[in-house]
Amino acid sequence: MGLRTGDDYLAGLKDDRQIWYEGRRIEDPTTEPGLRNTALTVAQYYDFQNNPDLADLLTYETPDGDRAHISFIEPRSKDDLRRRGAAFAAWSEVTAGLMGRAPDYMNACMMAVGAAGHIWGARDPARAKAAYDIYLHCRRDDVCMTHTFVNPMTNRFVPISDQEPFVNAGIVDQNADGIFVSGARMVGTLAPFSDESLSFGAPLGLVDPRDDVYALGFQTKVDNPGLKWICRDIFDPEKPHFDRPLSTRFEEMDSIAVFENAFIPWEDVFIAKDLEAHNMSIPGMKFMQSLGHHVVVKNVAKTRFLFGLAHLLAESSLVSNFINVQDRLGDILMWLQTMESLALAAVEGAEMNPENGIYYCNEAAINAALRLYPEVYPRIIDHLYQLGGGGYVSIPQEATLDLAELAIDKYYRGASADAKDKVSLFRLAWEMCGSGWGGRQELYERFFFGDTQRMKSLNYQFYDKQEATDMVARILTPPRDRERLAWPDKYRPRV
Repeated sequence: MGLRTGDDYLAGLKDDRQIWYEGRRIEDPTTEPGLRNTALTVAQYYDFQNNPDLADLLTYETPDGDRAHISFIEPRSKDDLRRRGAAFAAWSEVTAGLMGRAPDYMNACMMAVGAAGHIWGARDPARAKAAYDIYLHCRRDDVCMTHTFVNPMTNRFVPISDQEPFVNAGIVDQNADGIFVSGARMVGTLAPFSDESLSFGAPLGLVDPRDDVYALGFQTKVDNPGLKWICRDIFDPEKPHFDRPLSTRFEEMDSIAVFENAFIPWEDVFIAKDLEAHNMSIPGMKFMQSLGHHVVVKNVAKTRFLFGLAHLLAESSLVSNFINVQDRLGDILMWLQTMESLALAAVEGAEMNPENGIYYCNEAAINAALRLYPEVYPRIIDHLYQLGGGGYVSIPQEATLDLAELAIDKYYRGASADAKDKVSLFRLAWEMCGSGWGGRQELYERFFFGDTQRMKSLNYQFYDKQEATDMVARILTPPRDRERLAWPDKYRPRV
């Protein structure tokens, strides 16, 4: 099929999916108030990739001879990663980095799933074939994906085998045709706007043989008859663009997937009661390096947007002349430059995996970026709070501002902006930092790719500390005559 257009994408959302919100089933996300605007945003992504002037930037010729978005590419060189990063950056620039789960994010994920056949197929080669066929299906049909990688937050302290059976998604039965899954998984971001869903990954570290039913990985249609999607509150109030410029375009929606004896054919299953493959899934498919590339590039664009917003807020009343304000603006700029540098290092330090010949981004650069941003983002948001201050609580709506009889222009104008421009800027900043939609953005960034404290701990535990401790040992080594410093082995003079 090749590249889909926006119209193709929207037509694909009209199916039998079970999206539940406020006690009712949403029949059509393309017409549902609060969701329909984001459906159009995703459709624009698909129209964007069909711009013939951007074909070399956004797409590549596949081994099939057709064209696909370059986020599907199996990188065989650093240059492939550079090209993929440039395509990520293009859509992130269009969205100002405010769409974390754009389709190109999961495109890269599906490539990583397909390329990890050495993990899935170690015990059963059929699972490796299924994984690669799933990837090819997504690339050839230009599938829009969501995913559910996390078990519901019921009781994280009790081992899964001692909890109520199949609260967490697991295999309740199987036959020659496939498996049957019951239980829940979260968090299906973009689920109402997706075609299919990938599910695997949680919880890792299963060792009890009784837990093998929870060792599963599969893909399924969003409209699988045995699958329901439970939505959180909608944050798009469908107000005029002036009043709500962000939530009316970027309401990605988060959902919990509830499987009720859902049938999954074997061709869509890449892990089935295989504890070893399950426990190796994240490191084995280079999950962080594959999906983290998109995240870091997105965060560069998002931080650039936040820096521009903060600068304009300060300029609107000329508080940018104060050193304490410049310190805040400089802090945001420092993190922007840090993210830019890590995005470059991730590609230029990339390494080839000998298991499959695929180039993956540099693990250290990706890990540093993924662990920094959950701490950086709330700090930047706090800068926005401080820069806007009490101005946020006095901003009117566009309709009120336009009432001639109120003559309020002079009370809302800034030092470098008229009233309407200043109010629109403050409304944008408030939606970013103070609205329900903005709160969800902060929650997303705080816990994206896991709890930061735990992930930093794991990073420390698995880091090879030998080079660092050897350096300490050499400095502790007493001098020997003229040799004041002990030589590292690689620099030791030959006798």
